[in-house]
Amino acid sequence: MGIHQCKECGSLNIKNDRSLGGRLVCLKCGSFTIGFKQGRNSGSQIYQGYRSLSSGITVSTNDWQYLIPFLICLVAFIATDMFGLISKSIFAYWSGGLLVQPHRIITSHFVHGDFRHLLFNTGGIIIARYFFMTLGLTNRAFFLILIALLIPVQVSINWVYDIFLARNPMSLSLGFSGILWGIDAFILLASIYGKQTFLGIQIGLRSDYECRRIMTVLTIMGVLYSFGPGISLVGHLSGFVAGALVFLI
Repeated sequence: MGIHQCKECGSLNIKNDRSLGGRLVCLKCGSFTIGFKQGRNSGSQIYQGYRSLSSGITVSTNDWQYLIPFLICLVAFIATDMFGLISKSIFAYWSGGLLVQPHRIITSHFVHGDFRHLLFNTGGIIIARYFFMTLGLTNRAFFLILIALLIPVQVSINWVYDIFLARNPMSLSLGFSGILWGIDAFILLASIYGKQTFLGIQIGLRSDYECRRIMTVLTIMGVLYSFGPGISLVGHLSGFVAGALVFLI
């Protein structure tokens, strides 16, 4: 099959780490995503689509799918907070006005309370990218497909709770964190069970113990953080439930 090669950075410097039960690890970048270097005449390359920058940052040709939601959030922040061109109140989630202003189902996820809020959720997108790469995501548009499915499911769960359980028609929220919680649930379940196909398309996610362990810790920390002031616990938990439901598709 060939010699071992890191899928993340392309390094051939691979070690069998006994402290990790004999698991292969890249000594250059620390990745556990190890494959085999193919011969030139094999027609395929383990390092396809990646290039390493001099700074050590690995860039993928698939990164456009993570860049798009970030850019939408950034443009919305510039328009609402920096230039004041648009009021955030007409885009935020409002339980009592969702049916008469359905655009809020989508727009509420891309406006943020302040720069710190935007920066925090941007970090969530970066973390999601890392874990999807670690699990071996092969589809170039899956992240956007996942977001497109999570938005209506998460909002529906949130709205049902607000209207029928809490009976609160004045529930307001905004930000991308609800979707990030859905992505969190999807990654956590994929790290446990793997997920090779989704809606008939190949995504190639494999189970990974290390990823599962880290995601479990991050999820617990996130739940505790969600009880803080000014944070929508229901928005976060509805996102997590939405991610679990979408994973079952």
